[in-house]
Amino acid sequence: MIFKDKITEIFCSIDDFCAVYEPAMRKRQVTTGKKTRNRKFRMATSEIVTITVLFHLLIRA
Repeated sequence: MIFKDKITEIFCSIDDFCAVYEPAMRKRQVTTGKKTRNRKFRMATSEIVTITVLFHLLIRA
């Protein structure tokens, strides 16, 4: 069983990582020259990654 404080700790760690990683990724991204849409997702990347990590942690338990 994963407790709420552990989930919060995991989310904060992933959110801190995404805050550094996402701008660095955008700087190095190769463009094709075509116009593309850059819509914001409804969920933050850190939220999606946290759900994925928790899913895999619960499968192992």
